[in-house]
Amino acid sequence: MTTVAGVQSLDVGGVSYNTADTATYNLGGKQRENIEGGGSGSVGWTEKGRAAFIEVKVFLGKGQSDKDLTSVEKSEIKLNCADRTVVMKFGTEMGSGDNDASDNSLTVRFVGPSARVVS
Repeated sequence: MTTVAGVQSLDVGGVSYNTADTATYNLGGKQRENIEGGGSGSVGWTEKGRAAFIEVKVFLGKGQSDKDLTSVEKSEIKLNCADRTVVMKFGTEMGSGDNDASDNSLTVRFVGPSARVVS
């Protein structure tokens, strides 16, 4: 999991949203888990797939609804940062969808089969 600063915006299906300054993401791939046992404490490991994700706090602008984000399925997601862009194809929103009325925001978590960093 990578935490990035300098987040500029989040594009969801071609629509741009203002975001908080930081976000977290993971490009997906494989995750290893230790198999404990024996005198050495470890006898090997297993691997399992790990889904990619992008998680960020989004500030809703005029005319933007939380449903515009919480109902997203299999869409292109772009996290635009000062030094990189993280692109996810086929992203689906899997967060809790809880709104913060004090600043008209919600934290979204998009999950997909993979993501990549474009510089």
